[in-house]
Amino acid sequence: MLLVAIVLTAVVRIQPALAQGAGDLIVAPTRVVLEGRTRSAQLTLSNTGANTSTYRISIVNLRMNDDGSVTEITDPAEGQKFADGLFRYSPRQITLAPAESQTVRILLRKPKDLADGEYRSHIFFRAVPDEAGQSINQTATGDGLQIRLIPIYGITLPIVIRHGKTDVTASLSELKISPPDENNPLPTLGFRISRGGNASAFGDFTATHISGSGEKTIIGEVQRLAVYTPNKSRTVKISLRVPESLTLSSGEIHLAFRATEDDGRKMLAETTLKLP
Repeated sequence: MLLVAIVLTAVVRIQPALAQGAGDLIVAPTRVVLEGRTRSAQLTLSNTGANTSTYRISIVNLRMNDDGSVTEITDPAEGQKFADGLFRYSPRQITLAPAESQTVRILLRKPKDLADGEYRSHIFFRAVPDEAGQSINQTATGDGLQIRLIPIYGITLPIVIRHGKTDVTASLSELKISPPDENNPLPTLGFRISRGGNASAFGDFTATHISGSGEKTIIGEVQRLAVYTPNKSRTVKISLRVPESLTLSSGEIHLAFRATEDDGRKMLAETTLKLP
């Protein structure tokens, strides 16, 4: 019997919460931090699609790579603390009709002897396939057996628990302007973030061109970017939108890394690149 295998897509697609959604699912907020007197939180899931969808909710532990991508792991790296044993959540599965929303509740449960530091795990919302709940669909055809992989969309967002004394420092280095290429029609500003302390660095980046006369023009922004523990650094590229009246052949670029509004917008790091 002739075996015909048709692979349409990867079985699981995990998408970080930075984009807020995967498939027809929107999750807000995209990050949960439990610290101080905060002992609970709520997430709102919304189905923006035209069909009723079911989502299974679980916990995964992820490692951040140097370029910001993430990889699922089972054992923590040195200096990394998982949060999966420090909170409860409910429900474990939800079904949403089109335009329907529902909340997921998260409740902190810290032991008395918990060591100081930052603990992190990720909550994972995975779409359950319509076709008999299977990720692989098999059908008989005149030519034999046909195998089709059904895509399963998922979105993850971090659950961060800070206990006791935590601190973070950050610095910016290796700034470099690169011209447009086949992968990006815009010039880019590349740089490295270095992180210190026992907490993650998290915030917004703004690249501002400053002319010789002192005129300031914002040419690049990235919001809600993290360097998770235990990573010491991360490389980043920001696409630059440069007005026609401005060139990158003179002046300087000021790069600022600020905490989000939830953390007071304090300056975490800043540096300047002198343009030739």
